[in-house]
Amino acid sequence: MPEAQVRCYAELSDNLPARQRCTESSFSLEGETTVAELIAALEISSSDVDLILLNGHSVSLDAQVHAGDRVALYPVFESFDISSTQLIRSRPLRVPRFLLDVHLGKLAALLRMVGVDAAYQNHAQDEDLIRQSLSENRVLLSRDRALVTDHRLVRAHAIRSGVPEEQLVDVVGRFQLQELLEPFSRCLKCNSLLIAVPREEVFDFLPPRVRESQTVFHRCPSCLRVYWPGTHQDRMSTFIRRILHVEFFRREDH
Repeated sequence: MPEAQVRCYAELSDNLPARQRCTESSFSLEGETTVAELIAALEISSSDVDLILLNGHSVSLDAQVHAGDRVALYPVFESFDISSTQLIRSRPLRVPRFLLDVHLGKLAALLRMVGVDAAYQNHAQDEDLIRQSLSENRVLLSRDRALVTDHRLVRAHAIRSGVPEEQLVDVVGRFQLQELLEPFSRCLKCNSLLIAVPREEVFDFLPPRVRESQTVFHRCPSCLRVYWPGTHQDRMSTFIRRILHVEFFRREDH
């Protein structure tokens, strides 16, 4: 029977027989076989696969697999933007989520300002951080090398600089977040995504001058904090461009 060589990387190999984990193994082909059918036969969900290489070339799920072909299956990439490479779906699965230790509160605020999911509590202990990182699939950021090298962690990154602006540049560059930034889309206090609301709904919470001058409002669904564009947003925009050298469109609904 014709065979193809298949290798599953990282967590995609977790449910495979021990002899097939993180190594190339033979897969028997019965007639015409697509990559999607191969993935199903391996009992892997296609929704967990973010990149497929067939003989070294990126392909979609309907690509045909022939005898002698080599297939590599990759899960979500935490550190690399593969939007121009993968052909499985319109957008890669990668949505980086971070968890910061108690010493990185200013970095957490900066990440939230540029729209990055950054969980932070100023009283979390190391064991709490490890559990949360694992349960929520978050990249743990810390200046404590002993913590980020803990053998139980799957995703972690050591922050070297003590300067928040330099820390932000480090994280955005290391995880290639430039194209994923959505400034002013998250609550700076609790990290939740903001929702657009009509002025009438938040009218009683607004200062008199804001009631008269502003028409676009967003509110945090968690803490109910209300946001509106103003000079503070202009200052933040200038800061983002200066620090990250990233140009972005300020969305009209912000």
